[in-house]
Amino acid sequence: MDYAEFFHELEISIRDSIRTCYPYSWDENHISFTLTENLFARHRAVSLEGLDRPFKILWDVRKLRLPEEVTYGDIGVIVRLTTWAGETLEGVGLLEAKKRDIGKNTFSATKSSQLKRIISNVPSARLMLYDYDNVSSCMDNWSVQFEDHYYRRRYGIIQPFTHCVCLPAGIAVQQGKFSTELHKFGVPLSYQLVGRYFRGFDLELDPAKVQAVKNNALRHGGPRIIYLIGVSTGTSEPILPEVNSNLYVKID
Repeated sequence: MDYAEFFHELEISIRDSIRTCYPYSWDENHISFTLTENLFARHRAVSLEGLDRPFKILWDVRKLRLPEEVTYGDIGVIVRLTTWAGETLEGVGLLEAKKRDIGKNTFSATKSSQLKRIISNVPSARLMLYDYDNVSSCMDNWSVQFEDHYYRRRYGIIQPFTHCVCLPAGIAVQQGKFSTELHKFGVPLSYQLVGRYFRGFDLELDPAKVQAVKNNALRHGGPRIIYLIGVSTGTSEPILPEVNSNLYVKID
C-alpha cells in the first residue's frame, strides 16, 4: 500500500469511528473503544511503499483490567522500532482523550490539574480532542510536515479535515482555556500515529517511564487502552513490544 493512501485510509477509519458515536454515544470511553476496534480491525498489519526505505507496521491492543487510569492518560502507544541499520528503540506516547461538549465550543471535562499530573510523569503527553464537527484549522501543521500534494491530488480533497486532534498537553495547560481554539496547535491523530509515534518521535524513551506504563497499573493506574506497535524500516519483520498480561488483556 502506498504511504499516502495509508494515511487516507487511517484518517477515514478515525472519522467514521467518531461520527458513529455522535450524538447518542458521545462518551469519551465509548469513542476511544470504538476508535480502537475499527483501527485494529482494518489496519492490523501493513507494509507501505513509496518511501526510500521499507516501512512495515504490526499492531495489537490491550485493555486495562482495572477500571480507571490515574496517572498515565487514556491511551498508551508503546512502539518498538527497528531500523534498516539494526538499531532498536522502544518508547511510549500518552494520549489523554476529551470530547467536545455538544452544542458548545468547549471541552469542559479537561482539567489543568489532571493534565499537569500527567505531564509530571510523561512530559511528552498529548491531549487528544474528539470533535463532532469537521476540523480544518490543524491541517496546515500536518501539511508542512507531510508532503500532501499527492494526497490531495489523488483523492480530490481540496480542504482536508479531521475529527480528532492531538496537541502537546503542555500547550493546553499554558493556554489555560480548553476550547476549539486549541485545534490550531495540533495535528490529526492519523499523523500523530504514523508520522510521529511510529517514526520514534514524541515518545518517552526513558526505560523507567516505559516500564511504569507497562507494569505500574496496580500502584498508580495506567492507560485504559494500550496500542502495541512494531515497526521495521528494513528487511526484518516488525516485533511487538511486550506488556504485563496480568494487568492488560486482549480486546476480543
